Amino acid sequence: MAGSDLERRESLRQRLRRMGVVKGVRNLPPSPRRHVAIESLVEGTFYDTPRGRCFVAEASFPADHRHGDRPLRDFLALPPAVAATLAGDPALAQADLSQTLFLDTETTGLSGGTGTMAFLVGLGFFEGEHFRLLQPFLRDPGDEPALLHLLDERLPRFQALVTFNGRGFDVPILETRFILDRRRCPLTGLPHLDLLAPSRRLWRLRLPSCALGTLEREVLGVQRDQADVPSGVIPLIYRDYLRTGDARDIARVLYHNQMDILSMVTLAARLGWGFAAPCDDPSRDGAELLALAAWYRETGGEAERALRTALTTALPPDLRRRGLQELALLLKQEGRWAEAVEWWQQLALEDAAGIEAAVELAKTFEWHISRQGLALGWTRLALARAACWPAGMVRERALADLHHRLERLEGKAGASLLGAVP
Repeated sequence: MAGSDLERRESLRQRLRRMGVVKGVRNLPPSPRRHVAIESLVEGTFYDTPRGRCFVAEASFPADHRHGDRPLRDFLALPPAVAATLAGDPALAQADLSQTLFLDTETTGLSGGTGTMAFLVGLGFFEGEHFRLLQPFLRDPGDEPALLHLLDERLPRFQALVTFNGRGFDVPILETRFILDRRRCPLTGLPHLDLLAPSRRLWRLRLPSCALGTLEREVLGVQRDQADVPSGVIPLIYRDYLRTGDARDIARVLYHNQMDILSMVTLAARLGWGFAAPCDDPSRDGAELLALAAWYRETGGEAERALRTALTTALPPDLRRRGLQELALLLKQEGRWAEAVEWWQQLALEDAAGIEAAVELAKTFEWHISRQGLALGWTRLALARAACWPAGMVRERALADLHHRLERLEGKAGASLLGAVP
């Protein structure tokens, strides 16, 4: 009975293999037609750990290697305080940026959760005059304990972490895998600059998307070659690899991961230097300067200079009106009424249908510069513009407020005339 059972199992195993269904590829018999090992395609090393063996692809670039429009070493010259501001993490100000880890994972799924495994973990870091890339890869899902052991050994040396959307994706996935392996993830608590959030803050006015690929093309000057693969198909490529043992498309996934990490270095430098000294670059985009000005108003940077510089560039009409409004508001908040009037007047001229500038001018002349006649004139202009708006609650509220303001100003003017009669 036992022998018959064994034969049935072996027969089932053989049928499954003929169908291409295997658990992994470590024990797959060689086949010149299908089985192409990853180590035959890329440079790398096998690392033996107490938890098994792990393959790690390796690459190295000179620190002055240009990825896109700037050398990798530009990141090292960033003031740590700027990195801390970008990250919203004060702990980064105390970090040695030469001890930063750039991390990107490729996973078996895009939704996360306990069923998602990181089959490739890209690790980029500066070492002497080079930028090194290590990419531990799961030739078989059973190698995961060895990969986690390797990460546990390598990651504690770093003082800071840089990712792109890693806070919401890469780090939680790795933390989950470490928890399932009954280990504490060495990334937990590490000062973390996730480049996605500052990229959105800086370029959302200019770009329809802040995906890394878009930023590469539109901001960083990075061009990928035909070896690249779309992110969305990477889980499918890994599944095919486990089924066939053919790693040729996996080599393309490693290229994709490598480019992601190199682009993170360039992007971090571009963000940092763009934040630290934006007005010193004559090629800086006006929309970017507007976004920086809003950011500076929160962090204490040179918001006024950024706004004034932005308004000297060729902005689209809607963004130019926004810049005029923000500069006038900034001057108003600082009590610089005469200067604010200049910019409100310019906005009133360029925004022919809007009433905000006219209302602000009426307020300023009524309460701060004491020119009641000008206050009346700007209120009447605002009323005339609001009367042309489409019917609805917004129009009715605006008209009611403006009529109330006009009545008060006319009352003040009448009282003033009465007081002037001998």
